[in-house]
Amino acid sequence: MKEMTSISEQLKRRRRNRGLSLSELARLADTSAATLSRYENGWTRFETSTLRKLAMALGCDLRVDLVPIVVHSRQTLNRPEAIKRLRRLFWDCDLDEEELKNHPVWIMERILEYGQLEDTETLQELMGRRRFLEIVSHSRFSPKTLEFWNQMLAKEGMSCTKRFYRNKSWNY
Repeated sequence: MKEMTSISEQLKRRRRNRGLSLSELARLADTSAATLSRYENGWTRFETSTLRKLAMALGCDLRVDLVPIVVHSRQTLNRPEAIKRLRRLFWDCDLDEEELKNHPVWIMERILEYGQLEDTETLQELMGRRRFLEIVSHSRFSPKTLEFWNQMLAKEGMSCTKRFYRNKSWNY
C-alpha cells in the first residue's frame, strides 16, 4: 500500500516542483503568503475553498479520501497473565481472581482512574464487554474521568448512574 503524505507536504512539494515561491503561488490562488506558509508547515485546519484554489493554481485536482484505519491486534492474555498485568495498580492489596469477583466496582474505578488504555482493554477482556460496561455505569469517578465515560457509555446507549466522588472544587 502506498504511504500517505500530508496535505502540507504535498502542497510544498508541488509548489517547489513548479518552481513557485510562496508569494507567487499565493497570488495565483488569491490567498495570502501567510496562509500558504501555515498550510505548508503542518496547519490542520484547512479551508476547502482555499485548498481548491491552491490545487487549481498548482494544476491539480483536489481529492479527499476516507481511508480505514488499520488496527493492529494486540496479544490476548490468559486470565492469570491479565490479573498479573493489572497488579501494579493495586499497591494496597493482592489482586487476584477472588478480589475481581468480590469487588469489581472498586477494581474498575482504580483501573480507569490510574491505568492505561491497555489496562482498560485487559479488564474488559477479563469481565466481558457487557459486564464491563454495566460496572462502568455504576462506578464513581473524578470529574474528568466521569465526563469521558459518560460520552463512551452514551455511544453504547447506556448512562452513567453515579457521579464523581471527589470534592467539586478540585481543579484538573
